[in-house]
Amino acid sequence: MIHPGLAALEKWDTIEYAAGYRARLAAIPDSEIAHHCWRCGWEDADTEALELDRHKRVLADGGADAYAETWGLLFDAGGDARANGVPFDEGRTQP
Repeated sequence: MIHPGLAALEKWDTIEYAAGYRARLAAIPDSEIAHHCWRCGWEDADTEALELDRHKRVLADGGADAYAETWGLLFDAGGDARANGVPFDEGRTQP
């Protein structure tokens, strides 16, 4: 028998994912009680937002940035977002 809390993880909800993604972009804090898919969306948007800020700082300091250290994270976050209906836009990575 599967634990009732784990049973909820078997169903993926793209609407919850997109809502969590939009919540992070709107500076709404993460929530421990939110739906699993909402939290995944929030965390992917957080990864992209933090990396964009880091990238801009490197360029502003006159450096060159090849995303070598974070490419895998960005590829995963961007791919998941697009697969869940969040379109590519300026300031977000593309899978």
